[in-house]
Amino acid sequence: MTNTNDWAEEPHSLFSLAIDDVIRLTTVGIDIGSSTSQLSFSALELQRMDTRFVVTKREVIYESVIMLTPFSDPMTIDTKALGDFIDSQYQAAGLTNDDIDSGAIILTGLALAKHNSRNIADIFSEHAGKFVAVSAGDAIEATLASRGAGIEALSREPNRSISHIDMGGGTIKYSWVENGKLMRVAAIDIGARLIVFDDDRRVVRIEPAAEMMLETLGIKLTAGDALTDEDLAAFVAYEADQVLAHAGVLPSVQLDQRLQRTPRLFGDTPPHIDLITFSGGVSEYIYDRETKLFNDTGRPLATAVMERVRREGISTLEPPKGIRATVLGASQYSLQLSGNTVWASSEDLVPVRNVPVINPNFDLSKDDLDFEELRQQLAHTLSVREPAVDTDAVAIAMAWGGSATYARIDALSRAFVATAGPEVLKEHRVPLIIVCDMDIAGLLGKHIQDMTEGGVPVLTLDGIEVSEFDYLDVGAFVPGTGALPVVVKSLLFPPPTD
Repeated sequence: MTNTNDWAEEPHSLFSLAIDDVIRLTTVGIDIGSSTSQLSFSALELQRMDTRFVVTKREVIYESVIMLTPFSDPMTIDTKALGDFIDSQYQAAGLTNDDIDSGAIILTGLALAKHNSRNIADIFSEHAGKFVAVSAGDAIEATLASRGAGIEALSREPNRSISHIDMGGGTIKYSWVENGKLMRVAAIDIGARLIVFDDDRRVVRIEPAAEMMLETLGIKLTAGDALTDEDLAAFVAYEADQVLAHAGVLPSVQLDQRLQRTPRLFGDTPPHIDLITFSGGVSEYIYDRETKLFNDTGRPLATAVMERVRREGISTLEPPKGIRATVLGASQYSLQLSGNTVWASSEDLVPVRNVPVINPNFDLSKDDLDFEELRQQLAHTLSVREPAVDTDAVAIAMAWGGSATYARIDALSRAFVATAGPEVLKEHRVPLIIVCDMDIAGLLGKHIQDMTEGGVPVLTLDGIEVSEFDYLDVGAFVPGTGALPVVVKSLLFPPPTD
């Protein structure tokens, strides 16, 4: 590579040829939870804008029926029945695996249990790298539910502060959204199916969170007992109080901190909330979209919540999506696309999952970049970063400034190689993953590969918005485009308590 002041053209890897300014993708979201499972197929159109691809058009192609998640025993999902359901919904949509460009599989509740998640993964083994997310914790599900329900848009019309409540079978997920920005998320152990009974109202199953609340209320209830009207009313009243108190709109109720699955949404003094919104299965009763009963506490819980909303004069608004919010978020709102100047030294580097993001405190706006200063900063950041559970790889994110001269790219490349070079990478058998906010990914990846004579596996991405403490799932290359689908999974922290 010649030592020129400015480079005439940007190199591309074999797997990142020039791509169109507009890319059309068919995506699928698959939501498998303790209570229900469903699919949503979408057509997305992404357009290149400056250095990023931005979703400019979304269209739902097909929404599956909603199935009660099948269990072969109280703790084990029946993967054959689940697989048959998924296959039938692909057929109903008129789509095959070959028609899908990317997607997200969201596992929650019991689906996340080790034995269940492993068995569910086998169902999708043929999809390989097309699915960029294969599980979700509470923060991810809360984020997808909020986005799928359209809460960010609702909060902009006008400038509003919204506490969004996604009410499912096993948990409640919260999102605080203000003026189009997702501020915080949280989750608690309350849901429609913590107590399940038969047609005669005799208890079939009680979840641990329900046992704890029943004990607090002084109610003795075990499997086989009849659930009386009085006990049911007391139980859902306690749940409803907690649902709204954790949302920051019922300050008179003391929070039951034993229910918290995450740090709470707000500190001791919640911000002003203009209104609340609901999604999830229980929201179908809240908005009178469902009349069928499912031998659980869903409808009485919804009734108890709305009684308190009316009594307290809490403003509420019906969002565009309810029970399908999470799966719609998975199919339409979880995806970013990298592809302007992606560099991959081998196509086999992807897919990769659950890669933690680090953000060294680089100052890349200087005219002259100092190799030793960059090396020390990167080494320090790597030394204090805890390793991920699933992989030794990290994604190094940086904000580029200034021109892409040879000298500046060379100094940065040498810092990467010196700190995370062949010896380190060979020991852990992981690629060097770099995330750029500007169109220098191709230049950087090519220079590192030339410098190390191919000894360092390199994956550089551009146009992806990431922050410290994010995690990346990178899918396989979209055929014919050289673009990579990426899901950024953010850990959203609540504010400190007062």
